[in-house]
Amino acid sequence: MTEKFNLPAERAKSFGLELEEAYTTMVAFSLENKFDCYPPQDRKKLESVFEFLMNATDMWMNGQIMVSSQERGVNEKR
Repeated sequence: MTEKFNLPAERAKSFGLELEEAYTTMVAFSLENKFDCYPPQDRKKLESVFEFLMNATDMWMNGQIMVSSQERGVNEKR
């Protein structure tokens, strides 16, 4: 018998690695001045995403973010 694929559990397993990869990519873009290639309004959005990733990564590293292997409301009894 095969086990059902559990998307929330798989996301929970890889959350930290994917967050770190996204943050590292944005750091590299920033250090290479690649944000400058975009119009000012797009650059502002990219900088906002970068700031969010910076904050989220810091929170993740400090244990302030917890992930769950269940989707919200899926297994709740009514």
